[in-house]
Amino acid sequence: MRKPRLLIPSLAAVLLAIPVAAASPASADVTPAAPTHRCYDRMACFYYNSNQQGALATIGNGGYNLDSQVFKPGSGPGAGTQLEDHAASWDSRTRNTAFCVHRDRWWKGPYNSLKPQGRKNLSSALKNKNSSTNWYPRHEDGTSH
Repeated sequence: MRKPRLLIPSLAAVLLAIPVAAASPASADVTPAAPTHRCYDRMACFYYNSNQQGALATIGNGGYNLDSQVFKPGSGPGAGTQLEDHAASWDSRTRNTAFCVHRDRWWKGPYNSLKPQGRKNLSSALKNKNSSTNWYPRHEDGTSH
């Protein structure tokens, strides 16, 4: 009679472990880990302060001059400030497209690129000197323009 008692707890442990193990890889493939709780899937975000802190401004697909964009009201220090020439860090929630920010309008001048699902502070050449953005699907590694 001891054998059935030992098998039942072992079988229960195995059955409980299987759904957890099966769910983990599937959820990892479907939902990418977000580095912040404010920048969502398929967008890129700028932050007023370094290390993805302070006010938030979101950017959709396409190229933008940042002169008409503002940091969202109520999103932290810097809220309501014009985005152009005021961002210190950024975050990309894109899945397969590199994201670039340029110092000058119309995608000119020095730039930083950010690979999909990446985040970092803007380089010293672009920190608080950022005027336009663009997406580059052919540069998935985010290293070249």
